[in-house]
Amino acid sequence: MSGKRIIVLVGPSGSGKTTLGEELSKKGYPKLVTTTTRQPRKGETDGIDYYFRSAEDLDPDDFVEQTVYNDRLYGLTKAEVREALIHHPLVHVSLDRNGAKAMKAVYPEETFVVFVYVSEEEMEKRMKARGDKENKIAERIRFSQSTDELKPPEEADLVIENKTVEDSVERIVNAVAEINQKTE
Repeated sequence: MSGKRIIVLVGPSGSGKTTLGEELSKKGYPKLVTTTTRQPRKGETDGIDYYFRSAEDLDPDDFVEQTVYNDRLYGLTKAEVREALIHHPLVHVSLDRNGAKAMKAVYPEETFVVFVYVSEEEMEKRMKARGDKENKIAERIRFSQSTDELKPPEEADLVIENKTVEDSVERIVNAVAEINQKTE
């Protein structure tokens, strides 16, 4: 799939990867929709936020990567990636470290991993600002520390600190454009 790119955003809670993904979508770069076994939250739409499925309906072989969080499965299907790359030259998805590693293994030429750095202090501040409860914030920080989530994975092609969304998105898009120029 020459010239096709998958931007994989990786970072801890509060790093801003979801906001960066939303901005990439606004700029015309579609989001890969992941699948989950959790129930939709208020305002979430099947096929836009996630594909909401029951565990019985899922075959592990259909996934590029999967993870379990809070006893719920989350993952990205091969079909979702294949379809998106047929129709779009550049797509994006937010995944955890293991998801980024799996994407690099399955789509080594297409995958461009962006680690969105945030300090523990800033992470806590942002989670408070979005209304997360103190116990959830403490739990997320402990999780981040125990999984090295605050450090870039070795698969990272670009490490950014998301100070402003506009600058971060511009850096990501420019970095991908540079790679595409080098490989043409």
